[in-house]
Amino acid sequence: MMTGHGPGSADLLRTIAFACGLLSLLILAGAALAGGLAYPGYDHLRQYISELGATGANTGPAVSFAFMASGALLAAFWLMCAGLFPKSPPLIIGFCLGALNGLGLFFGGVFRCDFQCSLASPSKAAMLHELLGGLGYLAGIAGVFVVGLTMRSCPAFRGLFRVALGCGVPAALAFWWIHPAFEFDGAAQRVVELALAVWTVAVALSVRRPAEAVG
Repeated sequence: MMTGHGPGSADLLRTIAFACGLLSLLILAGAALAGGLAYPGYDHLRQYISELGATGANTGPAVSFAFMASGALLAAFWLMCAGLFPKSPPLIIGFCLGALNGLGLFFGGVFRCDFQCSLASPSKAAMLHELLGGLGYLAGIAGVFVVGLTMRSCPAFRGLFRVALGCGVPAALAFWWIHPAFEFDGAAQRVVELALAVWTVAVALSVRRPAEAVG
């Protein structure tokens, strides 16, 4: 069994985890798409998602709340995965790294960047936004590799290793292009977000497998 509880409890936890993972992604995607439409002249390829939640942006309050909701759900998803999959120290570490990615998103909504995410004389909130958001991305990408490499030795989940490589490598490469000096910094951020989203979906689908197959 996956946990020390009965089959019904395990099934309920798997359902809750699955819902948290997918709902987190839907909220973030919805905020980015709807916010982009409501933000005059917004360019997804050249602007950060955080600009939609920035101080002074017309979309700021709604999008920053979406960041918090999405991040909290994502952190909850990865923490539940730590209890649903086989009890392995590397897996627990990997899932906790995923949870830190969720917390980075959550605090990215709490500490909003300055208007247009300008780094000229940044406020304390903006500096925390940059720091926690960046660390969240790094933790999330590291988590993909840790979990994927660990799953390579689990016959039932060996497919996740291939997904981890397919998501982790592009995310790791794109991460270093998320800076203002690169013209398409927004596109680079979307690559990271998309890669982490695909990875989350893959793990969420694995969570939905029968309890006997998961742990």
